[in-house]
Amino acid sequence: MSDNYIFYDIETNGLDYDTTGIMQITLLDVNGNIILNQYTYPFDNRIDCTAIHGIDAQKLIDNKAISTVDLCTLMKQSIRNKYGRKDIYLIAYNNFGYDQIILENNFKICGIKIPDTWYFIDLFPIVKVLYPTIKPNYKLRTVFEHICGIDESINFHCSLGDTRCLYQIFHRIDRSTRDIIFPKYTRALLQSNNIFMSPISALNGSHDSMLLEDKDIKTIGDMYTIFKNVEYDKDNFEYYLLTYLGIYSKYYIGNMFKQLNVIRSFF
Repeated sequence: MSDNYIFYDIETNGLDYDTTGIMQITLLDVNGNIILNQYTYPFDNRIDCTAIHGIDAQKLIDNKAISTVDLCTLMKQSIRNKYGRKDIYLIAYNNFGYDQIILENNFKICGIKIPDTWYFIDLFPIVKVLYPTIKPNYKLRTVFEHICGIDESINFHCSLGDTRCLYQIFHRIDRSTRDIIFPKYTRALLQSNNIFMSPISALNGSHDSMLLEDKDIKTIGDMYTIFKNVEYDKDNFEYYLLTYLGIYSKYYIGNMFKQLNVIRSFF
């Protein structure tokens, strides 16, 4: 794995995968330099969730927001200018459960292709493995203060502030540990055939306690085959995982089902 790491975060106007638009995005390189920090008009022009991130119509105007189409073009160009055609690794917090999906869907809506050289790493499950005793939760602010200490200068729920948190957390993980654990939580584009070769541990909802690799489910493609064989039906999927794989958590099963449906929507 190269050192072409990019830390990123997005602020959005919702939570639903299909209808959520990006309102701000920040990208930092492995040295903490800003590659891109851009406010954006969501593709549907719906200004929402202002109470969370503080972005309203006036803030978009003041910060010279651009269209989502222009954002996708600018993001591709900014990464290409810095890294050429090399593989790059986009690191976010809850990347698998949210950021990657929203980012890819916004590119899809705009009709702009994402290069197959973009890979995604989720720092959320990595932190849970490396720091299993963090309390009371694994929200980014809690994790940051546990690992890095309190920093009153950071503006949480701002993509620039959250991305700087990711950068600092990343640099608290030594290189040898990263080399071991990061490949387990790295996956390809959801809209690329390479997603089916990505490790099963990179599927949101999977967990080490399930021992899926011991049951010959080593890749996301292996689980997708089960999903396809039960005709994409949630009840049949749940029954199969419960009966044949011994997975009892409806929460985890639901997350896996939701993820597999997202992948299906790209094909």
